[in-house]
Amino acid sequence: MADYEEQMLALQKPLQPDRVVWRVQQSGFSKQGKPWAMVLAYMDNRAVQERFDEVFGIAGWKNEFKTAPDGGTLCGISVKFGDEWVTKWDGAENTQVEAVKGGLSGSMKRAAVQWGVGRYLYDLPTSFAQTSLEKTDGWNKVFDKKAGKNFWWNNPQLPSWALPQNSKVQNTKVDFTEEEIPNPPKLYVVGKDKKEFDEKKLQAVVNKMAIIAGKDYGASVDEQNDWLKMPLDEAYNDIEKFVDIKKEEQND
Repeated sequence: MADYEEQMLALQKPLQPDRVVWRVQQSGFSKQGKPWAMVLAYMDNRAVQERFDEVFGIAGWKNEFKTAPDGGTLCGISVKFGDEWVTKWDGAENTQVEAVKGGLSGSMKRAAVQWGVGRYLYDLPTSFAQTSLEKTDGWNKVFDKKAGKNFWWNNPQLPSWALPQNSKVQNTKVDFTEEEIPNPPKLYVVGKDKKEFDEKKLQAVVNKMAIIAGKDYGASVDEQNDWLKMPLDEAYNDIEKFVDIKKEEQND
């Protein structure tokens, strides 16, 4: 295997768990007053620096920034293969808080993904976090503007395939929405002797259904996370059955 192939594989290895950052995408309270939170995984910018130092050495890579056409920030990360420098670019909008710093950090992380660093995080399933109204050591605090109060949530656990070798399993985060369970979507587009599965659309529907099942029908965090790990059509049917049973119980 050529050196550059080994380097590309090394760039793509899972990051240390403490370099994976989890942020709430959606949160709120159920009709019973229970908090919920749905989170997504991101990488720490220090992880980018450490990974390129590890693979190429401190003198074997460099980065540069410039203003994007829309006013955001572009970052180019260059690595040295033999005597040649190869650069990959990506950009990010400036953030509302510490705008320039946020743009620099965001664009650098996106440029790193172009090289394969942290790209596996996009394959992590959306998860529901454990939540509590009581302050819990080591948990994260969220202020819900609509309810006007705080609650705490615990990072979900990273799956084994998303951990580096000899690393202990650590936790992570998630998010949800507040809409009614939709009517069954059109899952297939019929073509010549084949059906194309509208996976992206169904994924959004399943996410919403799982949220509602938890908020309004008492589905546990484990049940919600199990649904999100199932094949999409199986999860859709399973959640629908769960809600039907709960509705019947409520009507009895």
